[in-house]
Amino acid sequence: MKKKIIIIICIVLTGIAILILKTIRDAGEFATLTPHTDFKCTRVQNVPGPEDIAIDHSTGTAFISSFNRRAFMKGDHIQGAVFAYNLEGKPALKNLTAGLKIGFYPHGISFYTAPNGKKYLFVINHQKSKNSVELFEFRNNALVHLETVGGDMMISPNDLTAVGPRQFYFTNDHGSKSDFGKLLEDYLQLSRSNVAFFDGKKIRVVADGFAYANGIWAADDGKSLYVAATTGKKFYIYERSSDGSLGLVSEIYLGTGADNIDIDSVGTIRVAGHPKMLTFLKHAKNEANNAPSQILEIVKDEKGEYTFKETYLNLGDEISAASVASAYKKRLLVGSVFEDFFLDCTMK
Repeated sequence: MKKKIIIIICIVLTGIAILILKTIRDAGEFATLTPHTDFKCTRVQNVPGPEDIAIDHSTGTAFISSFNRRAFMKGDHIQGAVFAYNLEGKPALKNLTAGLKIGFYPHGISFYTAPNGKKYLFVINHQKSKNSVELFEFRNNALVHLETVGGDMMISPNDLTAVGPRQFYFTNDHGSKSDFGKLLEDYLQLSRSNVAFFDGKKIRVVADGFAYANGIWAADDGKSLYVAATTGKKFYIYERSSDGSLGLVSEIYLGTGADNIDIDSVGTIRVAGHPKMLTFLKHAKNEANNAPSQILEIVKDEKGEYTFKETYLNLGDEISAASVASAYKKRLLVGSVFEDFFLDCTMK
């Protein structure tokens, strides 16, 4: 009897060890990273947690989502901001939400220009008791708050992409509401997150089965939509229907913890990535721990197939845990989840 118990215990311990090793491997912790860059960068300071960046290509104005996440995780809810950063002429940084009267803890953002020329900024807001999307109109170089969109289906919104003045898609990076459920999703790589669509009246899920759905972007042609999955390490291409429904076209395995997506004015897709995801978690807990930053470029060839290449890899000394890379002409802005600065880079 004792022998059987010992055998069972050994089997269980072996299974646990295998699961731990698999988790470490899948997180990229065994990978050998060789730093390189196609960019020359300088820091723009005093912008805490510049997690997402969206650019108005008609004016060269970048909008930067800023939120002190480490303080928030410790229970100190410091008001976040959206900054404007001028990419034409002398660089200038301006807080566009300094007078906002609501609690504001921004995450993903999306810039949209309507057919009538009006400009809008959509911002995911993690308020203390609920998640929401804040809609702003950008006029006279200022953000005017229009409305708040919320609902029970905003379980864990991460990023969004606007497709109309009041219409947008967003990712729920988890399907669970509880912290323990989210933890299980992350470490067991469960595919329980989704993409939802707000049509101006109601929210509905239009795609699911993602392992941590993160970045999302709707192409200007109105036909394509892209989704990045972090623990799934994948990039998905969808076809959009007129009613907002999505049909999967193809998917690419990126081999990294994919974060936000950006598409520049010539159609180049860029995805920021976290090649060592457990190291990222260590960085989240302590800024003294660097985390690698990665940028991938994805292109569609003449046959309609998508391929990608790595254009930037840094071990975290230049910037840790890069979350977005947004391009304007020969400039590239690189944001991060936790740093108190972003990078303003020139492409070589």
